[in-house]
Amino acid sequence: MAALAVAVSILAAGSALASTFLKVDVQDLKKMSEAVVQARVVEVRSYWNADQTMIFTEAALEVKGRLHGKADDLLVVRTVGGTVDDYTVDMGGAPRFAVGDEIVAFIGRWDDGEPMVAGYAAGMSRVRKDSIGQLVLEGGVADGLPVSELARQLRQSR
Repeated sequence: MAALAVAVSILAAGSALASTFLKVDVQDLKKMSEAVVQARVVEVRSYWNADQTMIFTEAALEVKGRLHGKADDLLVVRTVGGTVDDYTVDMGGAPRFAVGDEIVAFIGRWDDGEPMVAGYAAGMSRVRKDSIGQLVLEGGVADGLPVSELARQLRQSR
């Protein structure tokens, strides 16, 4: 009986720490976003919050094109998680950035007004050239779409 109580306690604690993400599509993400940008990651920085209870990562994005909405030429988006010294916070489902990556990102806002990737990892795709030189998206909700097709879908949707 004690083993059952411990098992239930462990399961309850595990579920309390889990994250749940709703399945979204391009139209859902567009509604959650003020802009959709094609950009290059030029800087990535992780840091502790003021209380030192959470690590956040900021990525500076040099905007090369706007597929929807308006955005500054340089955006700094914040996400949960990252590594500072020997401490790592890994937020499952959060977008991950690397300097030099070419990406397409759906841009939303945190409650405090700071920019974020809407839909977490679903709202960001890396841009790659395929065998015929077409720009194709990898990852996120737009995985496998040419950039031109995503732009068309964003123009046509309400």
